[in-house]
Amino acid sequence: MPDLSTNTGGIQSPNPFWLASAPPANTGRQIQRAFEAGWGGAVWKTLGVPIQNVSSRFAGHTIRGVQAAGFSNIELITDRPLEINLREITETKKLFPKNPIIVSLMVETEVEWREIIKKSIDAGADGLELNFGCPHG
Repeated sequence: MPDLSTNTGGIQSPNPFWLASAPPANTGRQIQRAFEAGWGGAVWKTLGVPIQNVSSRFAGHTIRGVQAAGFSNIELITDRPLEINLREITETKKLFPKNPIIVSLMVETEVEWREIIKKSIDAGADGLELNFGCPHG
């Protein structure tokens, strides 16, 4: 079998096939099942505090008498508590030490950024994705 391993920015991965920060990367069990199936790495669904369920996610507009409807930010950051996610990141890294996990983060203040970055690194994150505006902004 050919070697598909990658090294991107110093992060080793068994292959270039990764889960994006999205619903399939929302829990430790989902990511563990992906790794069992052969996925190389994952970007954990965006963590943040406080958990915000922004709505409405639909919009309607009338422009020159023409009505239109659209979607706005259908998928938000995780609605699962930060501490549960951090615990599952640690568990997943213990089970799959060769599969990298990038943790996506979104908070508002400098103090919150410092805290969540430290907690994510302590949980075992191999890298961080800093989300400065999507999906809530």
